[in-house]
Formats: sequence, C-alpha cells, structure tokens
Amino acid sequence: MATDKFMAMIGFAKRARRIVYGLDSLQTTKRLKLLAVSDTASDNLLSSMVRLSQKLNLPLITVDGLEAKMGGNCKALGITDEFMALEMIEYVKGGAQGYKI
Repeated sequence: MATDKFMAMIGFAKRARRIVYGLDSLQTTKRLKLLAVSDTASDNLLSSMVRLSQKLNLPLITVDGLEAKMGGNCKALGITDEFMALEMIEYVKGGAQGYKI
C-alpha cells in the first residue's frame, strides 16, 4: 500500500503543533495556510468552511473519511505551516485519491 503523503503531513503538523482543530478555533486563528474538511461533514459545517476559505483566500481540501483517518471525531482542521500546506496541496493536485480541492 502506498504511503498517504497527506496524512503523513498531518502527522508531522501534529507533532510540530502546526495544526488547528474545529471551526471555532479555525475562525480565530490568524496564521492558517490550508483548511481541510471531512466529506462526512454536515452541510452547515461544510458551508462554514467554504465561507472561511473564501474569506481567508485559502485552499479548502475535502478529505474522504477525515475523522476515521484522524482516529476521532475530527471534521475540520487547519494547517499553520506554509511548507506543509504547500506539500499537501501539491499532493492533492497531483491526483491523490480521496482528496479534492
């Protein structure tokens, strides 16, 4: 099985404390570089994430089963490290399965 670079980068972001969880925290964090939302998010959460993405002019990546991949109830998160965010975006743009911008 191929390594999932997106989730590996999430792991790096967690260890480096460059990740923000939950809509409330995302709306108040100033240094975001990338947003991600689960494909199972409610319509309300998805709409809020789209609006936040537009307001901050940030990419929003939809992740198939984000909460399962995170091992919890994580439906939305943000990355605050520019390098990590760029790597994740390029991975998704390169055709990674289970992700869309």
